[in-house]
Amino acid sequence: MNALEFPDRPMPLHVLERAVPGEATMTRQMARIAAEAVISNYCTSRVSDSFVPAMRDQHAKSHGCVTAELIVREDLPAEFTTELFRPGARYPAVVRFSNGLGRRQSDRRMDARGMSIKLREVGTKTILSTLVPDKVSPGEHDFALSSFPIFFCKDVVDYTQLMNAVSAPQATWREKLRKAALWLGFIVRRPRQFYLFLRTALQGLFTIRNPLTATYHSMSPFLFGEHRVVRYVVGPAGGRDKPARWWTFMFWARSKSFLQDALVRDLDPHARQPGLDAVLDFSIRVRHAATSDDVEDASRWWTRRNDKIVRLGSIAIPRQNFLAQNQLYDTEHMMFNPWNCLPEHRPLGSVNRMRLAVYLASRQIRRKLNLVAS
Repeated sequence: MNALEFPDRPMPLHVLERAVPGEATMTRQMARIAAEAVISNYCTSRVSDSFVPAMRDQHAKSHGCVTAELIVREDLPAEFTTELFRPGARYPAVVRFSNGLGRRQSDRRMDARGMSIKLREVGTKTILSTLVPDKVSPGEHDFALSSFPIFFCKDVVDYTQLMNAVSAPQATWREKLRKAALWLGFIVRRPRQFYLFLRTALQGLFTIRNPLTATYHSMSPFLFGEHRVVRYVVGPAGGRDKPARWWTFMFWARSKSFLQDALVRDLDPHARQPGLDAVLDFSIRVRHAATSDDVEDASRWWTRRNDKIVRLGSIAIPRQNFLAQNQLYDTEHMMFNPWNCLPEHRPLGSVNRMRLAVYLASRQIRRKLNLVAS
C-alpha cells in the first residue's frame, strides 16, 4: 500500500496555528486507518454484492448528488469580499448529501448527515492543486460540512484515540476485550468528546427528515481573507431551519432511505405544482478576536457577544432528476477535499491538517479498488 506517500501536513503553519507533539506520526496513522477501512468495507460488501464499488471511509452513503449554483450577494460588504467571494459572482456547483458513516446503512440508524459542495469555474489554483497537481481538476473549490456545529474531537490527539477504538479488530475474544478497553479508555479520558460524538449522531437521526431543510457546518475553523477565522454555515434561506422535534421520531413513516426519498420528492421536475428552486443561505460564522486556542480546538463553541453570522450568498438547487446511472457513477468517484481551496480560505488547526493526508489516502485506495485512473 503506498497510500501514505502524500504530505502529512501543509507547511508553513498559519501564524495562529501551533503543531501538536507527535502530530506527523498520528496523521500517518489516521491515513493508514482510513485506507484500511476502505479495503475492509469493500471486502465485507462484496460478500453480498459482487458489483458494489469501494466506498469512502466516511460519508459512504449518498442521498443524492445534485447540480446547483453558488450566487454571491450583490451587496456583500467590502470587508467580506475575497477573490472567491466577489459581489455578484456565480459558480456552477455540485452538492452531495450523505450519511456520516463509512458503510451504507439505513437512515433510521444513528448517524450524522453531511453536505459537500464543489464549485467549478473558480479560475485560480487551490492549495491541493499545488501540493498534488495530478490529483485535482483545475478550477474547483470544495467545502465539506456536517449537521453539527462543532467537531466532537478537540484535535488530532482526541481523534487518534477515538479511531484506535473504532478501528480495533474484534474477531476473537481477546480482540473484543482489547477493543472494549480502548473504548473505556476514551470515555474515561475524553468524556466531553464522547458526549459530543453521541450527540452528533443522535441529533442527525432525530431532527433531520429532509436534507434540504437541515443546517450544515464546517465544524472546524477556516481562514477567511488574511486574518479572519470562520466556520462555514449552510442552511435554509432566511435562517428558517426546520428541524423536526426529536420526540416525533417514533411516529415518522419512513423508509430505509427516507432522506433520498425527500430529495426526490422536493426536486421532482415533473411535480404538478412546480415551485422555485431550493435555496440555501451560504454564510460564515466569524470568530471575534480569534486566538490559537480557537483555531486548534475544533470542539470549542463560539459564543462570544461579538461573534457574528454574515451571509455571503446562496446556493440554488433547481428541480432535477439526479438518479441517472451516469450521475450516480460520477458521485461515487468524485472527491471533496477541504484543502481543495484558495489559500485565503485555508483550513486551520490540527484536525484539518490531518484531513489532508487522510482524504488523499482514502481517495487513492478507493480509486485503485474501483480500477479508476488516479
